Amino acid sequence: MNREFLEDWIRIYESEPCLWEVKCKEYHDRVRKDAGYARLLAKLKEVDTNATKDAVIKKINNLRSAYRKEIKKVKASTKSGAAGDEIYKPKLWYFPLLSFLGDQDTPRASRTNVDSSDDGDDKSATEDGPHVVSPQMGLVKTNTFM
Repeated sequence: MNREFLEDWIRIYESEPCLWEVKCKEYHDRVRKDAGYARLLAKLKEVDTNATKDAVIKKINNLRSAYRKEIKKVKASTKSGAAGDEIYKPKLWYFPLLSFLGDQDTPRASRTNVDSSDDGDDKSATEDGPHVVSPQMGLVKTNTFM
């Protein structure tokens, strides 16, 4: 698989937002997604006549994984307080081609299954000392600093 082929393949992938844009209404349309996979499969068959839809999905996953790893390295280098010239620069030649994926891999907001209702029995640490814990949890107040 040469560079020109992969560039074309990524452009086709980008032109099918139903395959990568989670907020796109067609993202959940199986018929539309199958048509997008078919376009990518036709292109892939130019270099691999035995290619299947599974091969297309695997290729997409490989490209996205590599892209995420590079993004993670960039973020890690910026968090470390590195100077502007020390920030990691992605090594993948196709990294800029996948920039359309930039905001697609943001994690969902976390959810909890713990009931957070306030029934008035809990006391805050500022009211009664440093180790006040809810009686519902079976723990008691300890005033070790008083």
